Amino acid sequence: MRLVIREYLSMLKESRELDALLPDLLFSMDIIPLSTAQVGVRQYGVDVAAVGADPEDNYVTKLFLFTIKQGNFSRKIWDDGTPQAIRSSLNEIIDVYIPQHVDNQHKSLPKKVIVSCGGDLKQEVEDNWKGYKSTHTKVGELEFDLWDGNKLAFLIEKYLLDEYLFPESSQKYLRKTIALADQNEDEPRYFYELIEETLFKFYLPQDKKKNAERKRQKTLNFLNLSLNIVFHWCQESNNLRPSLLCAERMLLRTWDWIRKYEFFDCSKTIIGLQKIFLTYIKIGRTYIVKLQPHCLVRDGLFGYGGDKLEYPLRCFELIGVLGSLGMAYYWCAYFNQDEEMKREYFEQTNAIAKTLSALIENNSAAHRPLYDEHGIDIILGLLTLEETKHRNVAFDWLIRLSTSIIRGYRLGKHFPIASDSYEQLVALQFGQAQPKEKLMELSTILPVLADWYAILDLDNEYLSFQESIGKVLTSTNLQYWFPDETTDDYLYACNAGYESGITVSSIKLAESVEKHKITIAKLLENHKECEQLSCFIHGLPILALISSRHFRTPVIPIFWQCYILAGKLSEDINTNE
Repeated sequence: MRLVIREYLSMLKESRELDALLPDLLFSMDIIPLSTAQVGVRQYGVDVAAVGADPEDNYVTKLFLFTIKQGNFSRKIWDDGTPQAIRSSLNEIIDVYIPQHVDNQHKSLPKKVIVSCGGDLKQEVEDNWKGYKSTHTKVGELEFDLWDGNKLAFLIEKYLLDEYLFPESSQKYLRKTIALADQNEDEPRYFYELIEETLFKFYLPQDKKKNAERKRQKTLNFLNLSLNIVFHWCQESNNLRPSLLCAERMLLRTWDWIRKYEFFDCSKTIIGLQKIFLTYIKIGRTYIVKLQPHCLVRDGLFGYGGDKLEYPLRCFELIGVLGSLGMAYYWCAYFNQDEEMKREYFEQTNAIAKTLSALIENNSAAHRPLYDEHGIDIILGLLTLEETKHRNVAFDWLIRLSTSIIRGYRLGKHFPIASDSYEQLVALQFGQAQPKEKLMELSTILPVLADWYAILDLDNEYLSFQESIGKVLTSTNLQYWFPDETTDDYLYACNAGYESGITVSSIKLAESVEKHKITIAKLLENHKECEQLSCFIHGLPILALISSRHFRTPVIPIFWQCYILAGKLSEDINTNE
């Protein structure tokens, strides 16, 4: 396991990676971080400051001052004449930080200055490092140490992967996940088992005592570390999909754990959840950056599924990923109090919407849903387009989707079947399937498309769509799915549509957009159970959207139908917080 961690550390960058890991490690060592690295703020050489007992010196209480560097400790980063060099940072700590920026309560403590890097101390600079330490060390007052990749791997294994908290089985699941990082044939089931085992199969204290809070915080730190290790290994394998699935699953299952044991008022537990959410955001952003060039060229996703079936399946999967991540960034922006971060999140949301628009425009398969559950991905995509004011793209896509489905059904090919059977898709492709009336005996996509005609106020287009449905799909039962009072018990663990909820069937599309809006208003008035979902109550409805993408639970209608009533998703969903 130590070799795995050591390799992971060598991949870390200084900013927002190694400096994000270090405070979690210190916390597990009972060394309390006082400050962490901040981008754009002068820190006088100190990236992380902490105070606590030194386990390497008879547990003497000390003030720890860390300067963090990426990669190997080489001659170049030791003293290249820039303020970012290690020697420059150490001089600033001695000359400025210790005399002027140490709190009065810590001034009498011995100071331990530590250079931390994910790589190795190169032989070419060993004498320089030893000489500097010898010259500046003051016994009992000031000392120096190096936490390189080997030292960090040892400390992480000892303190973050404590065998009493996280047994060998958990570490085995992590190693198996890494070994299969280049595979896409199956989901990362070993990592899923690691999450289940850590959160639900081992005893974790549920009381509000400090020791219990610390143990829960340590558990979430371990999970986040495991997720980051898998992410970096997937990057090395040039296959990010498993890491995104792991991030979605961890986020949802962690919320379910918090919900089940009612840890909502435990700040340390919520901070742990926030870290996992930010890791999900980071993985998603990297995934999108990798695939973006393929979205910008004609049929650029064809290479990821080079036949008539795999091509649209890949398109709609990516549409769902882009849509859910776009909405995740949107909610981050909407609820963020920091104006700079709010602006950054909005910019990322818009960038995702542009990538989604390019995918839809350049890939004809994005207009041919093959499963009825592709309605989930369509909704997620339309939500992101709507929130970023890409209405022209939404309008064009809506028309193409409607035309493709109706034409495909007429021809008996390329229409969204009501099951998730790949075998039935293959049989339909070769003309050996059941009658089309049986394959599309129900549809959740069609009423969703009708709703979006109403959202976009497309009166004439809606009328044409409504007439086509009435003439062509006469035996198809149009349906909505709404959550019920039991849905919260399933939403973050499985496809809640199979285990809970209410299906409103035999929907008849009204003769006009205005009448359809009235129908929607009545439906929403009679189905308000979503307001009782924990993610709505506690201000994280985005989790319901991520759950729909991951577990394939139907998207809760309030997410799009509220536009019909009020015009703005963010203003219409009450979060009570």
